[in-house]
Amino acid sequence: MPDLSTIAIEKQRHPTLSAESPFNIDYMYVKQPTAEYSGDIHYALQLGINLTGATEIVYDDYSRVCRPGDCWWTMCWEPHACRVLEKRSFTVAVNLEMNSLGSVDPFGGCHWLLPFTLPPAERYVPLNDEERQKFLDAGRKLFHWNHRRNAYWRQKSWLLINDLLLTAISKLNRHRPAGVEQALASSDKFARLRPAIELASTCGNEPVTLARAAKACSLSASRFSELFREALGSSFGQFAARARLSQAARDIATSSMAVEEVAAKWGFFDSSHFCHSFKKIYQCSPTEFRKRRNESTVI
Repeated sequence: MPDLSTIAIEKQRHPTLSAESPFNIDYMYVKQPTAEYSGDIHYALQLGINLTGATEIVYDDYSRVCRPGDCWWTMCWEPHACRVLEKRSFTVAVNLEMNSLGSVDPFGGCHWLLPFTLPPAERYVPLNDEERQKFLDAGRKLFHWNHRRNAYWRQKSWLLINDLLLTAISKLNRHRPAGVEQALASSDKFARLRPAIELASTCGNEPVTLARAAKACSLSASRFSELFREALGSSFGQFAARARLSQAARDIATSSMAVEEVAAKWGFFDSSHFCHSFKKIYQCSPTEFRKRRNESTVI
């Protein structure tokens, strides 16, 4: 299993998600197996479904091979990587806006983040042919609906995505893996921290202060910092900086703006500091990142 810190993070092409556009569908089709791993890290939650072939998914301390009908889950800002193991492998990825989870649930009480907050080894995977077929059929529908975009494709897709989430949540609650109680507590913390997470992801080039983020969650700065580190494994300052770096990376990959312009646009007024911070996250300089923008897209 590779060390994720040594894998270059590829360009992100997930569009901005919002309450009005709570998901987008991405996909990867590879004709031949790949020896190298491709890494990714992004703000969105992600549900991946393998449709054909086989793909290895790698987290910090866990990896698994996904075959047709298998799925995987990644939390926001959770580094992960993949490589294709068989010919003609096709994968669909559903990228989800975290604050929109549960928008179809007027009853409350459902822990919509549970599939994402468990340790990777304990996250839901289809356990039998019936469950694999359900995810396989859903992945095919999501891809075709997104490609054809007929009437009400967004509504049908959103309902189907939530049905898959409920399937995973129901199975996890039934089998109660070791990490469920901790994951449920993490889900509650995420719910409490959502205003700050939303603030950091939509603030633009103005850095959000700890005091402002804590106030948005009606918490003291010390309690907010404690909860945030417990839930996301980093400080709020690190999270907010990554959010701005993610948006800067999108500009680097999709525009001809100078690196200095991008740095200033997203609140990094010292371009050398911007380049240093960028390389820590993406394992390459902004210039190298731009050179790879025409390479194969990974999810």
